[in-house]
Amino acid sequence: MIELVQNVEPALIKRLVELEISAFGDGGLNKWHLVPFIRHGRVFIIRKDREIVGLIQYMLDWGCPQKAYMVGVSTDKNCRGQGLGTRLLQESFKSLHQENITEIELTVDPNNVAAVAIYEKKLGFQIIERRENEYGTGENRLVMKLTLADFMDKNIK
Repeated sequence: MIELVQNVEPALIKRLVELEISAFGDGGLNKWHLVPFIRHGRVFIIRKDREIVGLIQYMLDWGCPQKAYMVGVSTDKNCRGQGLGTRLLQESFKSLHQENITEIELTVDPNNVAAVAIYEKKLGFQIIERRENEYGTGENRLVMKLTLADFMDKNIK
């Protein structure tokens, strides 16, 4: 079961920052980013044996308020390959769909073949654009989009 983070607690923020730094290094979110996401966006977590082992953050797209932009998703390196990250994504999509979000967009490093495969094959995202130097020289990204109605049709039994 995933949880929507609604309270800013120091121990929680510390754990989320640890997961972010482990997954993204300097590119991971810190406490100055996570607190506003909790208060004004959406941050979902997943636990294993009561410990937080993954998180995902979303913000709304001001140009299209029915679209959520997935800022990032990270899982504890000791829990990767167990399907927890995929479950976190799927359950968060269902939650956002209930809030009348119709589309999810994200960017991903084109060299992150495993992530691209999960987004495309397991979740149904489509590549809609390639952005060169998105985060600096050589930091290219694929823009991927998921229509939640399509996702829900395929994943609700």
